[in-house]
This record gives sequence, structure tokens and C-alpha cells, in this order.
Amino acid sequence: MKGISLKMLEEESALSFTRKEAAEILPKRPWDGHKGTFGKVCVAGGSVGFTGAPVLAALAAARMGSGLVYLGVPKEIYPITAAMCLEAMPFPLAGRQGMLSGEALFGILERLNGCDAGVIGPGLGRSRELTLLLRHVLEQVKTPLVLDADGLYGVRNQKEILKARQEKGWVTVLTPHEGEFAYLGGKLSCREAGSTDPEYWEERSRERIRAAREFAREYGCVLVLKGPGTVTADPKGAVYVNTTGNSGMAKGGSGDVLSGLTGSLLGQGLMPLQAASLAVWIHGAAGDQCREELGEFGMLPRDLIERVPGVVLSLQ
Repeated sequence: MKGISLKMLEEESALSFTRKEAAEILPKRPWDGHKGTFGKVCVAGGSVGFTGAPVLAALAAARMGSGLVYLGVPKEIYPITAAMCLEAMPFPLAGRQGMLSGEALFGILERLNGCDAGVIGPGLGRSRELTLLLRHVLEQVKTPLVLDADGLYGVRNQKEILKARQEKGWVTVLTPHEGEFAYLGGKLSCREAGSTDPEYWEERSRERIRAAREFAREYGCVLVLKGPGTVTADPKGAVYVNTTGNSGMAKGGSGDVLSGLTGSLLGQGLMPLQAASLAVWIHGAAGDQCREELGEFGMLPRDLIERVPGVVLSLQ
């Protein structure tokens, strides 16, 4: 990866996350395990016009090995979602104007509190009502949560909830790309993609590591800063820099796949930093397989999900 030298990582007190780390962290599956053994995950999101996002997240969680995957969506899109799901179990939630409404809170709490991990945000939409709904969920759900997409937008002006969750011992993982990180208040300079200057890439990589570490420490969350050399940081200051992935993954829906993989691994009992870092590596490795087989132009997020089993098999 451009700009990711061992010297730079050592100077920034960061570690490179490689196949070796992925193989060591991958959960072992006991021969006598059952559906409950491998974790229950609930994805909440979706809205009119964004019916595919939560489905991608749910299917990614199922592909990653979760025993049971639930998918809560507004009642307006439930028939569409149900038609797209075989392995995941969709259920309708109260909605208004094609998005989840405040009345959905009880249904979300009931499901999330009975699961081992939750994913909130794919296709969620944006409104004041959703922002308030998200606050209530974050304040009341002890289950480890992954916030992605519009779930990130919903906490941009109420990030103190993240710190409060940490103080209670509750886990929160955020998965922003650089644009989302900016409106969350992350400190990154405005950069242009496409530069081949090694000094530029080293400077950019250093800045991403420092910004991710600072945010994770300040708000008590695991922060996955997506992009070239995705950076994963935890509140204690530990940082991993990913070594897989390519620009063919830069398409709508890829982040939903990552959130599903992360939620699945959290639900299977991995520690938050491990779960997020492993999900990022597997996500990128699946993307690299897609590049070899389909090329960067034609690969789709659904193709990433289909390659996850092969990537995982290669680690065993």
C-alpha cells in the first residue's frame, strides 16, 4: 500500500494488519455449535429508495458465519426487503414517509437487546425524528453496535452519547469514509485522490492514523476510517492499518457489506478492535479476489459477499 512503510508505522505506533493477523484472530467454530453459538445479529435501516443497503449488510453478516440475522426495516419497504432475503429474517417496523419513525423504538430495542451485536444505519435516511430515535437506541441498548452511513450522520451533533456508552462499558464501532469523518468532526486536511507522489501518500497516511486515534480516544469508540489503507483505532490508542482492498470497491453498497461483516464478528465474540480489523481485512481481500476475476470496473458489492467464504477458507 502506498505510503505504508514499516518505518512510518513504527514512528506512528501503528501496526500493519496482514493475512497472519487475520488467520490468528479468525474465530474457531466448535463442532457441536448451534445457531446461538455463532451469534445473533440485528440490522436496522432502510428507507424508500434505499432498500438494498440493509439487505447487503444482513447478507454479509450471514456469509460471515452468524447463526441468526434479523433485519428491521420500515413497514413501507418490508415487502421489497422480504422478497430479497432468504437467509436473513426481515421484520417490519413503524415508519413514516418511507423511513423509520419514533414509534419503531420499542421494536428495535426488543430485537437488539436479544442479540449479540447490532448494525444501525445502512439506508436509514435522515430526519430529526431519526436523530432522536438513534439517541434513544444508543442510550438504552447494551448490545455492541456498529454505526454506518446515515447512522453516523445521526450522531454527528450528539457524539457525547458515544463517550457515555464507553463509560457504561458498552461497545460502539463507527465506520466512516473520509467525507463522513469530516462531518463527525474528524481532523483531516482536504486531499485530492490520484496522486502518485510517495511523500504525499506518507503524509496522508500519517494524518489518517493520527486523526483516527485521536477521535477513538476522545469519544470512546472503535473508529474504522475507510479508504486506502483503512485505519482501525480503539479508545486505548491501538491502531491497525489494513493491507487489502482496491479502488474497484469504491461503489455504493461496499460500506454496507463491511458493516455487516463487522457486526457478525462482534456477535461471534471477538473483541471490538479485532472484530473491526478482521472485517476490514476480509472485506478488502474479497475485493482483491473480485479485481482478479471481474476487474475493478465491473465488480459489485454483492460480488464481495460471494467471495467472503473463499477468503475465510484461505485463512483456515
